[in-house]
Amino acid sequence: MSELWDIYDINKKKTGRTAERGIYQFQEGEYHIVVTGIIINSQNKILISQRAKHKKFGLLWECNGGSILAGETSLEGIIRELKEELGVQFTKKEAIFLKEIRRDNIPPDFKDLWLFKKDVKDEEITFPDGEAIAYKWVTIEEFMNMCNKKEIVPTIDFGIDEYKKAMQLKQRESYTYIGKSVKANIDRPLNSKHPKHNYIYPINYGFIPNTISGDGEELDCYILGIDKPLETFEGQCIAVIHRINDNDDKLVLAPQGKEYTDAEIRKITNFQEQYFESEIIR
Repeated sequence: MSELWDIYDINKKKTGRTAERGIYQFQEGEYHIVVTGIIINSQNKILISQRAKHKKFGLLWECNGGSILAGETSLEGIIRELKEELGVQFTKKEAIFLKEIRRDNIPPDFKDLWLFKKDVKDEEITFPDGEAIAYKWVTIEEFMNMCNKKEIVPTIDFGIDEYKKAMQLKQRESYTYIGKSVKANIDRPLNSKHPKHNYIYPINYGFIPNTISGDGEELDCYILGIDKPLETFEGQCIAVIHRINDNDDKLVLAPQGKEYTDAEIRKITNFQEQYFESEIIR
């Protein structure tokens, strides 16, 4: 069965074209996306698995991952890969973006490293697709020693610096608002003009008072489902737009009982979110 990948440009934007794995010859400036999951438990140990003998780099150890499929986001791809290879089901809210690397290899790709801080139980690890045959938890010292002895796949892109960063990272506070009633002040109402950029707000846009976002300012929000300019709003947080290449998440608010699909949220907020790489978290 063929596997299709979305083709991205050098700015990590979709081109609208797809590539069949093992068949398509990537041209200069074309990339696909691969993902790796770094799983660390409460003892600060890293979960690694041993590749099946028939696989490339067979019997070496790794942190699991693979290529995302056409139509998937990076986060959707790593959640699927970890489920397929380890049998472990993670949620989007458990994921923390760790690092992006652009690799001009064959085929060229962007590699996204996702962090999951969780005590995975032994019985959860089942190796459904047979790509891995064993697992173990190792300290960073043991991991680096295995790297030096060439027991870890050479494409791992994870070491001391990434581990130190992982130890410092915490899940974003914006996720705690999902499903809750939230009050917002509207400083950029429907049909108002952006103070710096030349576009009009097609929806109400505001902030949550007495909060601090990753950029040091108050946490911003989009208001969906209201067709008139507002000064304040109270409604349910139905999602968070988590910007991967920016530390300023956006809440998505809507009247109680009103729901929107991810595709609808992306379409409505595209006037501003088109300039960022993001995941929709629920």
